[in-house]
Amino acid sequence: MNVNGYELTDGVLDLRDEEISVIDNKAFMSSKTIRTILLPESIHHIGDWAFARCTNLLRVEFSGPFRPGIFGKDVFSGCGLLERIGFSDTDDVTAKLHALCANRLHYDHLLRSDDVGSRGWYEKWDICLEAVLSADESEAELSAALCGEEDISYDGIGSVDGEMPGESADYVRREEYRKCSLCYIRLSNSSHLSEHTEKAIHRHLMKNRLGMGGAAFYSIFEEDENVISYLRIYLDVIKPDRDELAGMISAVPAGNVYAQSYLIKESGTDDALSDLML
Repeated sequence: MNVNGYELTDGVLDLRDEEISVIDNKAFMSSKTIRTILLPESIHHIGDWAFARCTNLLRVEFSGPFRPGIFGKDVFSGCGLLERIGFSDTDDVTAKLHALCANRLHYDHLLRSDDVGSRGWYEKWDICLEAVLSADESEAELSAALCGEEDISYDGIGSVDGEMPGESADYVRREEYRKCSLCYIRLSNSSHLSEHTEKAIHRHLMKNRLGMGGAAFYSIFEEDENVISYLRIYLDVIKPDRDELAGMISAVPAGNVYAQSYLIKESGTDDALSDLML
């Protein structure tokens, strides 16, 4: 397959052998076929919106080290599945958190920061996370209520064109899921995580535990590959008693057999499932 003059093989846009230093504004915008992008060390700038709305994009890998000024504005806006932006001199945690700046965290300036990967960058990342967590739900509800029908996006990409991603009630629910997901990701990738931010994350998960809205519990099942590890975090933070564990087992969405089995084992008694059947 050919995308803008370049070959795309199995969803991989491999530009490592190309003699290019700049990717133009909107160069690959709205490509639905790109899943992985491999870029040469010669790249020194990627223009505004270059990969925006690439809704199946998962990974971006640079052959060379990070360069200040390499990203224009909103390069990956609308790339909701993006999970990694890696450079030769950044570690896995930085690569994961860097990608989140473009979608779930919604702080594009951190994507374009000159000190990516430094302790100072992590501190700024956590300040932004705490700001996201402390945002009043009523603000989201008000924004949704004031949003006109023409501003509601039904393609799930609200950050590219000013639309809101979905109808009002669903938007508020997804926002809370987004916050809880960020909590789990940060606790799972805890480099330079301060005690202050860790406490803020714990408070947020406690405030949204099962029986208190439940977003901290139900958002776990949005992450197919991380369900068990996130359940472990939930248990460590919430410290549920036996009755709460029984409630968790019964609340596990249908089809999540491994999650149910894990919680039954964590309950410490083989009759937990029998109790639920009474």
